[in-house]
Amino acid sequence: MEVIRGLKRLNLWRAAWVVCVSTLFAGTTLAAELKGEVTEPDVISAERFSRDVSAFYLGFGAGYGANGSDRFGLRTPTGVFDIGDQDVRGGYFSMRGGWRGVVPTSLGRDYVYGIELGYDVGNLSDTVSTQIGGDTVTGRTEISDMFHVQLRNGLTNRSGRVLYFVSVGYIWGQVDTTSSISSTFSSQLFEESDRRGGYTASIGAEHKLNDNWSITGEYQYVQFESKTVEFGSGFSTKSTPGYRGLRFGLNYTF
Repeated sequence: MEVIRGLKRLNLWRAAWVVCVSTLFAGTTLAAELKGEVTEPDVISAERFSRDVSAFYLGFGAGYGANGSDRFGLRTPTGVFDIGDQDVRGGYFSMRGGWRGVVPTSLGRDYVYGIELGYDVGNLSDTVSTQIGGDTVTGRTEISDMFHVQLRNGLTNRSGRVLYFVSVGYIWGQVDTTSSISSTFSSQLFEESDRRGGYTASIGAEHKLNDNWSITGEYQYVQFESKTVEFGSGFSTKSTPGYRGLRFGLNYTF
């Protein structure tokens, strides 16, 4: 009987050992399988300007300019006459293209810099007049066909979808200057056209809609250089046109 009991105890110990070893190997195998199957999940983030580390874009827009200030005076062989203050105004259509680079910063925002070329089609003008003696004297200035080159830079918001920018640059446009003197018995008309340079500055924002498209809005300041316009026969005027503009547009990034 003692022998039988001893054999039973031995068999129980063997069974326990087999169970422990089997459990150990099963746990090791399961851990290895789990380790092999675990992968990092894909992270989906909002579109950012930093996706375009270096990119070209084309765009178009429309704007309206006003609130310029230029005093129109007419110099004649007999003296200088003040005709009035001009406020050139009108709408224009813009086409533009440019390049920009992006530098991610440690602040969670992107620094964006670049250069832009543009062409504005439209007419901004104003006419003033006054009575001098028995004559009606008028002065008119018209601005059209403006080319510009601008340096642009700014920072995005933390989501990277909105760019706040400032721009400064050079503008070159067509300036037509006209003056006339009319009386009951006669009329004189003076006209002069010239291409003239100036400077422009703007502040605005650009909002990304998706990888390619974005909308823009900006406030512009445009000032052309001062020039003495010679009409001939001793008649002349000093012209310094400028305006403030509000422009909205759409850009496509390649």
